Amino acid sequence: MATYSNPKYSADNYQANRPRYKESLVNTILAYHRRDNPAAGAELAVDVATGTGIFAQQLPPHFAKVIGTDISATMLESARKAERQSIEYVEAPSENLEFLADHSVDVMTVATGAHWFDIEKFVSEAQRVLKPSGTLAIFGYTGFAHFVDYPQCDKIIKEYGLGDDRLGRFWDRGREVLVEGYRNYHAAFARNAWPGIERHIYPNTIEGEPSAELPPILDSEPNIMDFQVTWRVLRAFLLTWSTLTLYHKQYPERENAAEAVIREMMAAAGSTDMDEKLNMQWEEILLLCHPPQPHA
Repeated sequence: MATYSNPKYSADNYQANRPRYKESLVNTILAYHRRDNPAAGAELAVDVATGTGIFAQQLPPHFAKVIGTDISATMLESARKAERQSIEYVEAPSENLEFLADHSVDVMTVATGAHWFDIEKFVSEAQRVLKPSGTLAIFGYTGFAHFVDYPQCDKIIKEYGLGDDRLGRFWDRGREVLVEGYRNYHAAFARNAWPGIERHIYPNTIEGEPSAELPPILDSEPNIMDFQVTWRVLRAFLLTWSTLTLYHKQYPERENAAEAVIREMMAAAGSTDMDEKLNMQWEEILLLCHPPQPHA
């Protein structure tokens, strides 16, 4: 993904201010991995598009070996600085993991990154490297949320992120795949006969959901993240958005858009305290499946 690969993009800011994933998420993935096969292995986990290794760092207690891959040398440098466990980081595109042997990976994860891939090429490569008993877990958050106490802010943050007159037209191609709940992936796995497909969403405010054609599982509680924020923390998160960098590359003279939208939302909420705790339901997707069995 071009913006994150730019050496001028602050990977350290990304590492410091992006949400962390729920500690229980690895157990949720492993429960699915072993549901129909209690003996399913845990020798090798590969976190694809690992970025600064935020999710990869949760995997070592559960697997004998963990590898994180990314196309950005800058992000991987930040991952290595933050890493406190034995994770191997490899610079490689997600659609071409040639350093991995066929059918060698027990669990492959993609944390808020699959929307940047060539879907068909990645699905083919994941099928090649996963063991027949393996699991692929694709998950992510859209960056949008339902403000439980200030629902008038829901529209403001979406218009900020998606509006053509705001940041919408500056996203690198692929963002729409995430905003639409990874339905493209659901369809690709169904076409290629991947068994056990489960697509969980929370809450049901994701664009076009629930889909009648590709029905998701509507979760009553979040699986992916429990991101507790104040207006100050929310501002720091918005400053990590890749589209903001591209927006201000074109409009360097304008006020920082993240600062402006925080002020707009606070005004709509009647709030003056940057450290007010916000009750937010973050849009998230969790897609789980197994690879097709190889032909005899």
